[in-house]
Amino acid sequence: MATNRPNQPGGTAVGGGGQRPRILRIGVLLGGKIVEERLIRERTSVTIGQSMKNTFSIPVEGLPLEFTLFALEEGKYYLRFLNKMDGRLSDGSGQVHTLDVLKQSRGAANQGEYWQVPLSDGSRGKLSLGDLTILFQFVTEPPRQPKPMLPASVRGTFADRFDPRLSVILGASIIAHFAVVIIALVTDVEVPNSMAERAYNLTFKPDTYQVDVTQPEPTKVADAGSAAGSAGAEKKPEKKVPSTPKVEKNPGGDSGGRSDKDTVAMQEEEAAKFADLLTGEGEAGTSEGDMSKRRPGADLGQQITDVKEGGKQVAIGGGAGRGSRGDGDPRVGTGSGPKISGPTGPESAGGGKEEKIPTGRINVSDKQTFDESTLTPDIVLSKIQSAYMAGLKRCYKEYLKKDASARGKVTLSLTVNETGRTTSANAKGFSGDVDSCIEGLMSSWRFPIPKDKDGDPTEASFAITLQLVPD
Repeated sequence: MATNRPNQPGGTAVGGGGQRPRILRIGVLLGGKIVEERLIRERTSVTIGQSMKNTFSIPVEGLPLEFTLFALEEGKYYLRFLNKMDGRLSDGSGQVHTLDVLKQSRGAANQGEYWQVPLSDGSRGKLSLGDLTILFQFVTEPPRQPKPMLPASVRGTFADRFDPRLSVILGASIIAHFAVVIIALVTDVEVPNSMAERAYNLTFKPDTYQVDVTQPEPTKVADAGSAAGSAGAEKKPEKKVPSTPKVEKNPGGDSGGRSDKDTVAMQEEEAAKFADLLTGEGEAGTSEGDMSKRRPGADLGQQITDVKEGGKQVAIGGGAGRGSRGDGDPRVGTGSGPKISGPTGPESAGGGKEEKIPTGRINVSDKQTFDESTLTPDIVLSKIQSAYMAGLKRCYKEYLKKDASARGKVTLSLTVNETGRTTSANAKGFSGDVDSCIEGLMSSWRFPIPKDKDGDPTEASFAITLQLVPD
């Protein structure tokens, strides 16, 4: 027959259900009324306090936020109590000791803020702190109650959970939907002049182009009068110049019994006739239009001598004693000639042309940061492009007046302080004039305030390289 061993917390007792261990049973009372009772089946430490993380959460004034009341060390329980607690403890042998006696008889060990007493599997006791009262004892673990379950006749099977009519409707709907999808995928063909195409044609009108294929009429060539003829000379009737006959080729390649050489010869013959008509000698010793004087080989000196011997005078505007204006009345004109006040000579009617100065183009070549903050290089670059890029282009444009082909890179080094102001501004890499101009602008730049990981304002340093290229 097995017996209980009261000196061992893990001792067992004999019952109708076999050997079962001894466990802690704890009850909590507030104002003399029990508010909670619990069996600690798992051998673990028990805590009390005002925090919700404790085993027993008790909102009592004077109780710490978290305090271990029953500590488990090496499989054995120890009772811990505070200096301001009152109560008594029984070791299971019939002897009852108050907490003050345990403190004086050295039955309890002082651990600074609390006292600690070992417990046996027969110990029980009572602790008080204001309106709080804690009762505890070791009891034999009762058997666990099984979960309540409905009878098998009431529970039914898994198939009983589905409604037959609803299952049939759901299955038929799934099959029909999948069948429609499969048919649409298999028989997907393009329908000509579909609804979408008709809607597009009604909404957007296509552009139409009209091409004029009418051939222009041939221009009639008339004989030109002599530029140096006398005023009393009679004009000769104009003769029509025969047009050069067109030679049409047979599309099939047959020239009607005439070879390509004969066709070329005919064209050259027609061209010669046309030239003789313009430059050949006429009845009066001149050709039609007086073109004989302009033939190659004509003696220009002889022509001038003939004019002098004839006693004729050469007048501007065709003779007849008229001046250059046509009515024979010479007078000072009212027009103004070209001006000579320009820097490079006579100016045109629209004024002199000004020299075009390249405006310059600025691109971003590189960007980097040296600190971790909420102010990133992209934010700094976006602010420069939106608010300060015009000033940078102005500095570059002023330098292009000196050297229109100047190009290169300039590196902007700046530090943004806790207020968003720019400090330690520096620009270098291009030229002294451009660098100093940009530095003067950078001193007035403002950016968003940089913040560190904790959200506090901090400093952030950046280096941005720009490429300057003339247009």
